[in-house]
This record gives sequence, structure tokens and C-alpha cells, in this order.
Amino acid sequence: MKECQKLITERRSITFFDTTKEISDDLIKEVLEVAATAPSANNLQPWEVKVIKDKEKKKILKEICFNQQKVEDASAVIVLIANPKAAFEHIDRVLDSSVELGYMPKERRESAKERVLEVWKDMEQAKRKSIRDTALFAMNIMIVARVYGLETHPMDGFNEEKMKEFLGIDVEKIVPMIIAIGYKDPSKDLLPRAYRFKFDEFGEII
Repeated sequence: MKECQKLITERRSITFFDTTKEISDDLIKEVLEVAATAPSANNLQPWEVKVIKDKEKKKILKEICFNQQKVEDASAVIVLIANPKAAFEHIDRVLDSSVELGYMPKERRESAKERVLEVWKDMEQAKRKSIRDTALFAMNIMIVARVYGLETHPMDGFNEEKMKEFLGIDVEKIVPMIIAIGYKDPSKDLLPRAYRFKFDEFGEII
């Protein structure tokens, strides 16, 4: 428990990365697969990622991100994509697994499918659900990264239209954020954590 608390409380949004250290493809895949245990409505997992490691592509990405230097300096940049059509694309695999693992009897499969798809037909609902669940996945990425000694920085400062065009992302999908990931520049020191509100400033127990 203490180790989990340490990983969460020591996570910081790093602005300076060690440009001499790379992350292997296998390590990135492992981080993302562990993070993908994040919860999602009906287990539909409405997220996709594109991981940019190529130096020239990161330079282009930096321009799309309003010239934020950390985009180029990080070992990789994870572009998170929320898919509002995920229910229609994932439902059969998800329900087949649920039946196989004993979460539901086979005779309930079709009625469950109809119920889920009815909700996701509403585009506003679909957008909200896909963005919310992708954000849960994103937070998991940042915590899991700490387990592997990596640092991260989430960003929403970018031109989404240009991002989609550059990476070939479907116009109906949404890019809620990107995450720079890598190793902290050892020559830089972190300032103390910025002020965080206490419970009494943001919460109420009733």
C-alpha cells in the first residue's frame, strides 16, 4: 500500500527529459498493456494510441504542439485517441469473452448487446464515455510509468486538426491529450510540488 501511495504522490509532470536515453519498444508496450487494465464502461476499452519515437516525426509533432520543447526531448510521445464508435467495433469480442469467462449466460448475450449499443447510438453520450474512459487509461499510464522509473507529462496544448491529419486519425475520433514519456534530465532539479487543495476545499461528506 505504501509503495502504491509513493508512486502516486511522487508522480510529477516533468518538463525536462534526458535526450540521451531511449525507451525500448518492448518497455512501452508493457507499460501500455499494464495501464490498459483501467476500467471502462461495459469493458469496451474505447481508447487507441499512437506512440511517436522517430526524431523527425517528434520535430513535426512539436510544431503541432505549439513548439513545446518537451515533445521533442521526451523519449516518446503517446497520443491518446478516444473512439466514440468503440461500442460497435468492440462489443462482440467483449461479450464473447464475458460469456466464456462466466460473467453472463450465453442466452443474455444479445439482449446485453442491444442495451449497450442503444446508449452508444447517442453521439454525445458516446463522446463523453470514450473521453472519460480514455482519461482513466491515461492516468494509469502515468502511474504505471513510475513503476518502471519513467516520467511523464500530459498535454492538451496542440492543434487537434493538424494532429489528426499528421497521424492519419479518423476525423470522428477525439484526441483528448498526449503524454510525453521518458527519463528525467538528471542535471535538473524539481521545484516543490505546487499547491494542492485539501479535502475541505473541494469536497463534502453528506
